[in-house]
Amino acid sequence: MKPIKITVAALAIACSSVFALAGHAQVRSCNAGAGAESWPIEPDKYVTRNCAFCHGPGVQGRAVAPRLAGQHADYIVKQIEYFRDKSRNGVFALRYMSHVAVQIQPDYECEVAAYIESLPPEPAADNGNKALVPVGEALFQGGSPGDNIPACIFCHGQEGQGVGRFPRLGGLSYNYLQRRLTQWGEGFHSNAEIMPGVASKLSPDQIEAVASYLSYVK
Repeated sequence: MKPIKITVAALAIACSSVFALAGHAQVRSCNAGAGAESWPIEPDKYVTRNCAFCHGPGVQGRAVAPRLAGQHADYIVKQIEYFRDKSRNGVFALRYMSHVAVQIQPDYECEVAAYIESLPPEPAADNGNKALVPVGEALFQGGSPGDNIPACIFCHGQEGQGVGRFPRLGGLSYNYLQRRLTQWGEGFHSNAEIMPGVASKLSPDQIEAVASYLSYVK
């Protein structure tokens, strides 16, 4: 048990440190010194034309495409970069998002991300197994030391609200959360900061429970 406690504690400290730093991260001004005319299309029109088809009206998400509304701008910008260089290598990422990301010029990605963050998020319409919510909540809040799984709140916050480069999870669809956790465990997007190591320790039942719980969080 001692090595497990050390490992979980170390991860908790690492997450907490990055969590605190992320809260003070500066998002660069995409149009600094360039003038508003440098942005070829208003961010709201860009998102409506290029994101809503898959991510739903107001980018509130669909079963297979996550809700973007209210997601942290720092996180969105980082994921655009991952999609662009194809290090997010899941099937949907390579088939769809990698092509979308290359169309977003780096000078404008913060404009898109900041607009998306400003949209009020709505809870998922695709929920998991409600009977598993208490199990998922316990795992999210307290982890599972016996399995060397840290509590999710260390990085994602008490209510799954996330911060900075750690994403908002509360209210995302069950389908998306379940698939994403499974993909990390299978080795996809293995260069992500922390989640591949955590997700690889989760059993299918634990993944289902956590995904179910988060899908009901408002």
